[in-house]
Amino acid sequence: MLKPIPKFIYSKANQVFMVLFVPFFALIFINLYRPLDFDRIDDSFLRAFDISREARVQLIALTMVLGGMVIAAGSRAIMGFYTKRHTMRYIDYIIWIFGELLAMVTALTLATLLTDTTKTITEIFKNSFVKTFLIVFIPYALCYIYFIWQENLRELGALRKQIERDETVLQRAYVQILDEKGEMRLSVRRENLVLIESADNYVCVFYLNGDKIKKVMVRNTLSRVAEHLQGSRIVRCHRSYMINLDHAKVLHRDKEGVFVELGIEGLPDIPISRTYADNIREWIVDKA
Repeated sequence: MLKPIPKFIYSKANQVFMVLFVPFFALIFINLYRPLDFDRIDDSFLRAFDISREARVQLIALTMVLGGMVIAAGSRAIMGFYTKRHTMRYIDYIIWIFGELLAMVTALTLATLLTDTTKTITEIFKNSFVKTFLIVFIPYALCYIYFIWQENLRELGALRKQIERDETVLQRAYVQILDEKGEMRLSVRRENLVLIESADNYVCVFYLNGDKIKKVMVRNTLSRVAEHLQGSRIVRCHRSYMINLDHAKVLHRDKEGVFVELGIEGLPDIPISRTYADNIREWIVDKA
């Protein structure tokens, strides 16, 4: 009870929603279930309005509801100023709502005294308390359920966005090698992936595990793997090879053609064919 109440309960948007929804619901509730003793209203009081009795009853109900709305609006405005400087605890909020309810009961009691002179003020106050509680309890409860539901939706949305961001970070940090069925067979950190080599209907994936080079074979074609990794720095440089440009150390030409040195023991120099030479230009420009 001494813990701070969640701020969304008394946020400005929710307070405005509550001030508008509660009287709207209360007016419908009063017309459907008639909890107020309109039949006991003195006819001499009703004659002051040159309209039908039902219209007079509706006018009285509307006036009472608007009066309650003014009390609620004033209470929530004060609450807004209070929560800017103080922490609202559960016990504070319960006492505040009780005071709000008490103000409405007092207003209804005073209004009833003008129309029903057959009861004592104590009886009228008790009656007003029960009826006010019945009228506002349901819309208050519905508002809090709605606020909690909305907050849960907001938190769920934020969690989903965070998961999406985390997945994006992981996708950028890791390279997934899929088989011919589209199922993931290897996930390796992007900076550890060195080379992918075609081997008939398989690809050999070379990656660093500590200081050692490891190899994994996956059933898929190099063309499909290249399509999956399109847009990354793991590019095709030959019909049989893909390299990670981040591991390219030296580019040299000899009588057999152009080769890229990866600078990793156990791996040969990788040939670059004219067909895929444009893929290497990015690396050359970055090194320039």
